[in-house]
This record gives sequence, C-alpha cells and structure tokens, in this order.
Amino acid sequence: MVSRSLARGLAGGALVVAAAAALFFWRLGTHPLIDPDEARHAEVAREMAAADGVRRLFLPTLEYEPYREKPPAYYWLVTLAYRLRGVDEAAARGVAASAALLAVLGLYLYAVPREGVAGALGAAAVAATSTGWLALARYATLDMALTACIVAGVLAGLAWLERPPPRRPPLAPWLAAGAGTLVKGPLAAALVLGPLALAAATRRPRPTFAELRCGRGLLVAGAIVALLYVLPLALFDPGYLAAFATTNVRRLGSASPHPAPLHYYLLWLPVLFLPWTLLAVPAVARAVRDPARRPLLLWLTFVVALLSVPRGKLATYALSATAPLALLTGPPLARAALANEQPADGAFYRACGWLALAVLALAAGAALVAGSTYPVPRAARAAVALAAVAWAAAFALALARERPGLIPAALLGATLTLEALAVGFVVPAVAALHSDRDAAQAIAAAGGTPTVVAFAARAPSLVFYLGRPVEHTDDLEHVRELFARDAPVFLVAGHGHFERLEETLGPRAYVWWTSARRRLYANRPRS
Repeated sequence: MVSRSLARGLAGGALVVAAAAALFFWRLGTHPLIDPDEARHAEVAREMAAADGVRRLFLPTLEYEPYREKPPAYYWLVTLAYRLRGVDEAAARGVAASAALLAVLGLYLYAVPREGVAGALGAAAVAATSTGWLALARYATLDMALTACIVAGVLAGLAWLERPPPRRPPLAPWLAAGAGTLVKGPLAAALVLGPLALAAATRRPRPTFAELRCGRGLLVAGAIVALLYVLPLALFDPGYLAAFATTNVRRLGSASPHPAPLHYYLLWLPVLFLPWTLLAVPAVARAVRDPARRPLLLWLTFVVALLSVPRGKLATYALSATAPLALLTGPPLARAALANEQPADGAFYRACGWLALAVLALAAGAALVAGSTYPVPRAARAAVALAAVAWAAAFALALARERPGLIPAALLGATLTLEALAVGFVVPAVAALHSDRDAAQAIAAAGGTPTVVAFAARAPSLVFYLGRPVEHTDDLEHVRELFARDAPVFLVAGHGHFERLEETLGPRAYVWWTSARRRLYANRPRS
C-alpha cells in the first residue's frame, strides 16, 4: 500500500508536470521565429535535419557554411523534434520548453524530502514563474537546455553529499557536466562542478577523495565530450575547434561582442528572478546562517562570481542562478501562504505588495496608451489593463486587511494571468515585427526560385522559412543591377534603409509586403 506521504508527493509531482506543461507549451507555435537568435538556432537545426551523411550530423552549418559558435548537442535535440513533428516553430521551441519542464520537476523532487510537498511546490512555482524561465522556456535558444543540465548535475551532487558514508562515487554530476559541455561548451562543466566543489569543501565532515573519485568522473565527462564532440569535429573540420576556442577566449577580453561591467549580473539577476526578487532577500539572508541551505547560497554566489569575470556578458547566461534562489525563496512563501498567522517576513511581503500594486497600475496605463510601436489589438490591450487593475485591487485588499501572507498567492495569480495574456496577444505582435516569415511566404507564393537578397543584415528567419540560402549585400549599386534584370528579384530590408533603397531603385522598387520594421521589395509588381 502506498503511504500517504508518498501519495502526496506523487500527486504534487503530477501537478508540477501538468502546470509546467501548460505554462511552457501553450500556444508555443502560434507566432513566428524572432530574429536573430531564435531563427538562427532553428535554421542551424533545420539544415542538420535536412542533411545526409555523418559529417553534417556533427558539423553545424548556417546557410550551409560551417557554424562554429556552438557545440552540436542542442541542434541534435531540435533536429529530433523536427523529425517527430515536422519543421515548425513549436518543434524549434519545444526543446527549451521540455528542458524547463524537466528542470522544474527536478527542483520539486529535490525539495520534497527537505521542505515537504508544499515547500517543494513553492520552489517549483517560483522557478517556473520567474521572468527568466517564463521567457526562455518559450524561446528557441540554448539557455534553457544548459540550465537543465546544470540543475540536474548540481542537485544530484548536493543530494549525494547529504548521504551518510560509505557511499558510491557520484556519477550524475559528471554526466551532467559532459552533457552541458555538448550544449554550450566548457562553461557548463564549471557551472556544474564549481558549486559542488564549494559545497564539498565547506561540508563537515568533508567527503574523501576516495569517495569522490574525481579522476573517474573527469574521465567519464571527458569521454562524452571527446567521443561526441572533439574527435568528430577534429576529423570533419579541423578549423572548427580552433575557431570555437577563439570565440570563447575572445569573450574574456575587451574584444568581446557583448562587453559589460563587472556588476552586470548584480543588476540583471534580480530582473531574471522577478516578480520574486524582493521576497528573496530574507530567504537569502537566512541561508547565510543556516548550514543546510548554505550550499544553495554558495551555488548562487559561484554563478554570479564566475560569470562576472569575462568581459563579455549576456543576461541569459545567469539563468541557472535562479534555481538556488527558487529553492531558497519558494518554500517559506508556500508556508506563509498556508499559515493563518502573520509571516515572519511581513515587512518584505507588504513592501512587495505595495510595489506590485504600483507596477500593475503603471502596466494598466501603459497597456491603454500603447500600440504605436507594436500593433497589439485594442481588445487585447484592454484585457491586459483590466487584468492589471483587478490584481492591483487584490493587492490593495490584502494590504488593507493586514493579510501579508496572501501577497505571494496574489503575486502568483497576477503573474500567471498577465503571462497568459502576453503569450496570447503581446508576444505574437512583437514576433511579427521581428521576423521575416510573412515576407518569405509572399516570396514562396510567387513561385519559382527567384533571387532573394537580404540587405545590410543577416536574415535567419527569412532563410528558415524559405528553406534555402539568400544573398547578403549592402551594396546599393549591386542591388540596382539586380533589379534591372528581367529575372525576378526580391529584397528584404530594415526600416533604416527604406528611403535609400527607394531613392536608388526608383520605380523598379515594388513593395510586396511591409511592416513597421521590415519591407519586401521586388522588381515587378504583385499580380
């Protein structure tokens, strides 16, 4: 007979899976791929899926030229998704959504024996509804897959450290480090093994080297990377590894493509963890004094410290730091929501309530007056404004009745409501302005294989939806010569080039499709 606690744990796990699936997969393929990042990764995987031979399986390409920026594992997963359901937006984003679901479930499973079912549900809910997870779980990039590898490896290692000796040497963290390296590169191994090294060094009693078997672990992780990454690429493209290494080393110095100051992640990590950032403050402060939670604090600190060293930085790199924050913040919030008495951190709850009320009031006003930049339907903007006002009223009521324990529940409800409206109405409008899907469809409808030009920009979404490479140029004279021919020519350009192109091409510039940011020209009128 299944015990009551096990039944509750299983029911909680089922709830986590169902809720996360709804949150991450709902309307996943209803809007076009966004340039440049989403479309670029989706196109690399599309070319891999369409290619024949072992060489193309290990050698990523973009517009059929070697793509040496990232390892191939993420593209293998997207290729598999394409094989299962066809090449479309949902398949391209499905890997990130699946990785997010697995990572949330991993947080829940880790927290159940330590925080109880309610606390584990709180940790899972906080992670899943933080800004970083809500955005990147529905975005076709590597960040969520990398985060899932890191979460799996670190949590497995922390659980192993808690076991009483004698214990078998850990294997899962090394496997996760190898898998993460195949997704993103050597940084993944550091983000898995670094927090565990700190946790092992500060644990009493410390695990012995005989228990850790680091040599065996390094051999396992190294074998995964060597057999599936280093050796095949060295064989098929000797220049790949040197180019990949050069790209990663360049991020350390001032020549990085994304230079940022040392304090960059101290500003962006709170943004990634919204709307729970303020409520994380007392939880993090308690972890300093609590040996049981200190490994989570070390994990958080290590991620921020390591990523702050390179000159090149992107906010999404720090997504894995939100996992320990969720494990620290979620359980006390869940207990406060279920308790009848005043929470110990009532001052923070009230401050968060007032801040949320102000933000919602501003959001309601912004939704009503917005629409000039992104053409969100008026009905949708009115719905967002109404939802924001309704939840602002809920916060005002909880504060007026001195019920700060209700603030986390209201925050969760407001986040889920506004996220659903954003996914349904706002994101499609934003994506439509940052994608060439409609232009590609207009070109395909014309028939044949016309010359297609992307002017003064990379256009991965144009390539993805056309299914073939395009010509890239910023030479106006070359464009004039192309448009003077009798053969059909199409050109896609950004809004900053409309005037110059139309002056250069004159009456030969027929507009086939236009938006606020992009325009499709042809050398013949649309029939």
